[in-house]
Order: sequence, then C-alpha cells, then structure tokens
Amino acid sequence: MAKDQDLPVNPLRIAGACGRLMCCLKYEHPLYQDFHAKAPKLGEQVDTPEGPGVVAGHNVPGDKVVVKLTADGRKCACPRASVCGSRQAYEERYGDGAGAG
Repeated sequence: MAKDQDLPVNPLRIAGACGRLMCCLKYEHPLYQDFHAKAPKLGEQVDTPEGPGVVAGHNVPGDKVVVKLTADGRKCACPRASVCGSRQAYEERYGDGAGAG
C-alpha cells in the first residue's frame, strides 16, 4: 500500500504518531487504486485547459494531474477530469467505438 501511495517503504518513515504503521494507509488505498486506474500515466501526452503537455506527476489527494506544458515548460496542476489523454490511449482503454450504436 505504501508503494501505491508513493511513500517510502521503510517502516520507520511510515509510522504514525503512535509509533505503529499508519493505519490510514489502509483506508486511503482504494482512493489511490481508483485514481491510478483512471488518470493518465506519467509521461503521457495530454491536452489540458492550459494547453497540451506531458504528465509529470499526480496529486491523488487533490484529484489532480501535474502537467508540464509544451508551450513554455511550466508545470500546472489540473483537475483529473479536465485532462484529456491522447486519442490512442483513449482507444486502448475504451475501444474505438466502432460498431457501437
């Protein structure tokens, strides 16, 4: 669960104030799994309201995707719902829609 949440796997680094492993990891884990299943992958080309770019990171608690913009190289955090992946990635994930109707 720590790996999925991008936390160090060292037990000393993921201990809560009580000295035990953080029990909150267990409760937050489904959120991380759902986010990673639906969000564009790191390095994927995407379109954002700010313009096209490449996914540079994820902010799971904020439900955001960090994108390095192609135009000027700056990074912006966009809501996951507003970031569109490439058409190819969409078709791989959901199919091309042929025959639907």
